Amino acid sequence: MRMILILGAMILGFTACSNRKTVDPTPVVRDNIIHLSTAIKNVREEMMLSELVDSVSYIPLETNPNCMLGNYQRLTFSPQYIFYSNYCFDWNGQFLFRIGSQGQGACEDIYAHVAEIVYLNNHFYGNASKIIEYDDRGKCTGKELSWYAQKTMDTAPVGRMVNKVCFAPAGENLMFYNFPDTVYFINTDYEFVAKRCMIPWNRKGPAPSMMASVKYTSYYKDTTLFYNFYTDTVFTVTPTSLMPRWVVELDEELRFPTQYLYEDGLLSEAFKCWESGNLENAKMIKMLDHKYIVSGVFETERFVFLSVYECMPFRELRKLPETPPLTAIYNKRTGETFAVKQFVDNLGGMKTFFPSWGACNEKLLATVWPYKLKEFIEEEQSAGRAVAPQILNLMKRVREDDNPILIIANLKTK
Repeated sequence: MRMILILGAMILGFTACSNRKTVDPTPVVRDNIIHLSTAIKNVREEMMLSELVDSVSYIPLETNPNCMLGNYQRLTFSPQYIFYSNYCFDWNGQFLFRIGSQGQGACEDIYAHVAEIVYLNNHFYGNASKIIEYDDRGKCTGKELSWYAQKTMDTAPVGRMVNKVCFAPAGENLMFYNFPDTVYFINTDYEFVAKRCMIPWNRKGPAPSMMASVKYTSYYKDTTLFYNFYTDTVFTVTPTSLMPRWVVELDEELRFPTQYLYEDGLLSEAFKCWESGNLENAKMIKMLDHKYIVSGVFETERFVFLSVYECMPFRELRKLPETPPLTAIYNKRTGETFAVKQFVDNLGGMKTFFPSWGACNEKLLATVWPYKLKEFIEEEQSAGRAVAPQILNLMKRVREDDNPILIIANLKTK
């Protein structure tokens, strides 16, 4: 009898414990669709930076005679390093070394100064007129491939790659996008191992580009992401393929038209219209005005950020004001997508903030040149407005002609 009572008490205890569990009657159902059209149509004028960010920090990129950076704005960010063209910095802003030598001999590239640099398995790879492998100190290993060499494998193109627009790690391999049609995968012995067709394309020569500042790849933790506008998809890059990750929904009335790629003579026709004083009647303007381009997609723990530009061809000739890019934000926890015109910087001491370099390592990224920072301080002081102490202290740490300052907005973790 005593044993029966004990068993009965245990059963009642387990039942009581199970009854205390609550089930959400209306669980949030999320999909992988980023509803960009709705976000653009309901764009917010501004948003406080502190809604997303815990703190803002400033990291001057080291300036010394070995790393005097020009005005050529080619910044890329990987989880391990920051690259300004082929200059390599760590995330504290310290200059480490320059990767690649300019020239036409072995281990040299005539375009080394504008090469795309990636880091993979303790090696760097520079991609310009050649792919050249470097060790973890930026020294050439002797392994290189000229893009002018003929390739005859089934998965490889023949002859020169005419429009390589991105280069990135793909697991243990490397990938590059020959715009607009094909993504190729090669191993570190420079053998072509796979390819993925993005759109049908049978034309020779370069395709008309959308805009020079499109960022096709980004990093989320140790994963490479590839965004393809013409398939409206963000892919996870694997060693030999692309796996759909996010779908970017954009109505046809807003979407940059794929047909633009296949139209011949748009520029020459627009030039003739301009000469005759009828630029507004140009076919290109009618096709592209008020269409939107996603120029970059960046994923973090809680959000997916999209840089979105409104296309208005020949703005200067038409005397149209510049339209600031939008930042669209997809909340991975709720499935909500919204867009904002500008962030009010209520943390870092500047008036506004725009993540011009996207996001990496749970940080939103921007830069400012010291001379521009000095101009900002002088304008604020001449107007009788107070300047935040951190901005004044920052200006004391740099000289007017120094390398740019990295602005890091640290995203909230909760």
